[in-house]
Amino acid sequence: MKTMTVRRLVAAIASTGLLIAAAPAIAPAANAADACALGATCEGSLTGKLGATTFKIQMPTKFNGTVLVYSHGYRVGTPVPAALAVPLGLNDPTGYVATKVPAFAAAFGTDVAYIGAPFADIAPSTTVRDNLLAQGYALSGVGYAKQGWATAEGVEANELLMGYIRNGGISGVKKTMTWGTSLGGLIAATVAERNPKTVAGVLADCAPLMGPEQAFSSAMTVLYTWKSTIAPTLRVANYESYTQALTDLGTVFTVLGGYPAKTGVNSALGFPIAQANMLGALMAGLPTKSTVYDGQTVNPAYATLGTLAAVSAGYSPASAGANTAAGMLQNVGAAAALGILGRYELEQRVRAISGMAATDSANFNDNVNVQYSDLLSQEQRGEFGDTLNAGAVNINGMLAAMDASKGSTTLRFPANPVAVKVVQALPSAKGMYTSPTVLLTTSYDPIVNPANSFDYYAKLMASAKKAGSMAKVAQYYTMPPEDGYTKFADGGKSPDAAASAAADISGVGHCAFSLDNWGAVTKSVSTLNALTNATTPKAIKAAKAIGFGGPAVNGDGFYVPEPLKVPGVTTS
Repeated sequence: MKTMTVRRLVAAIASTGLLIAAAPAIAPAANAADACALGATCEGSLTGKLGATTFKIQMPTKFNGTVLVYSHGYRVGTPVPAALAVPLGLNDPTGYVATKVPAFAAAFGTDVAYIGAPFADIAPSTTVRDNLLAQGYALSGVGYAKQGWATAEGVEANELLMGYIRNGGISGVKKTMTWGTSLGGLIAATVAERNPKTVAGVLADCAPLMGPEQAFSSAMTVLYTWKSTIAPTLRVANYESYTQALTDLGTVFTVLGGYPAKTGVNSALGFPIAQANMLGALMAGLPTKSTVYDGQTVNPAYATLGTLAAVSAGYSPASAGANTAAGMLQNVGAAAALGILGRYELEQRVRAISGMAATDSANFNDNVNVQYSDLLSQEQRGEFGDTLNAGAVNINGMLAAMDASKGSTTLRFPANPVAVKVVQALPSAKGMYTSPTVLLTTSYDPIVNPANSFDYYAKLMASAKKAGSMAKVAQYYTMPPEDGYTKFADGGKSPDAAASAAADISGVGHCAFSLDNWGAVTKSVSTLNALTNATTPKAIKAAKAIGFGGPAVNGDGFYVPEPLKVPGVTTS
């Protein structure tokens, strides 16, 4: 089969009218009867009702009979200015391509932008790819006809590829398993539920398994806190144009980028920026650790110089609480990207699917009656009270400012029932047990709360019990070092970001499995394969033990993440 390279871009952005040049689409796939040979890499395109999807197959030199169908994570489907894209990692050439948008030059200093591309992935890294090929797995993956919250396109692409494989794309197949990272994990689980006779097992890594409403509810909590206490100009929801979304993201990044030089200052609304940000992040369920700040390490200068001298000299952080507050500033940048760019894309989908007028609200989260003071638990008040009360306005003052607008449909964000219906109708995993399942997540993830996996696991177990099935389900969480990882250069006034990141071996960040050499991921694949072959409780237990042996995985099996906080989610 002929190998082809993908170079197709999204053609236009309707809301801004900015035209982006697109290269020719991929030619139709070769005859499916021509199986991909051992040791070969085969690429092509398959077409469904939602459009053309790229696919890729890479064969091992010796095939064990198992095909892994991989779904990649979320890619922003609109051009993101380089000034915003680069710090967010949206210039990664494995999933994004550079383009030029002349209208960005004036506002962002350059017309360079990056946009999610329909490249097919077969694994989350070359390390995982090579490891699995060496074990004899055939690796395959899809690129989706459209980027963004592409569960519909992803599910269709998976089903097209599995059909292609069954029709001769790979010979000697004994079983097919789906897997994916982040949004791809949700897609993989959804495909497994929809195709119980085809999918032998599913692995979902750090996936938003509780769906888009929960994911964007968390982001709305952060952004509404910001609107109430830090940046009143934020739109938060119902973006009618891409310009509005980019303006919101630019506002957040401007505040975050300027904050380190203004430590301790208040916002224009009179609220302490660090404490208000920390409050919103805690209420949204964001992690208390970031890739640089471990939430526990205090600058050594406080021990050597003394607190007063270190404070006056500008050393930070002074306490574990201040360490966490600094980490929250870092994490909010990642959460805001999803909460703004992702919401804009999903609201545009709502408009296109429903046919609503451009002036109609496309908001699908409702926070009108949310009591924000109820979202901060007593445990959080106790652990972080000193830090939250250290600013110009204390916890109660910040919460009162947010709760004062409760019930207002003009100051809050009511959901449009039409938008809710559209979002709830998008393909999503329901928690029906249909095949062996492995769930792997990072315990401190600013994008996908690990309780997504915990709650989905509970649904699978309940479903299997109701059906009288022997549940073959395993869940794993990677953890950061117990003794912390925030590093300081000798005499450094603030943490050494590069050294801290290098020391962070696992468990912090979205799908942060790379620094343990991806061992937790490959162990999870081995666990899933063993579960598909298990026929007794003893064999299931032995299969689960494989995953617990992964690097940085919490081996006691009793870890329970903080419960999901889901204000603004409308029940069907």
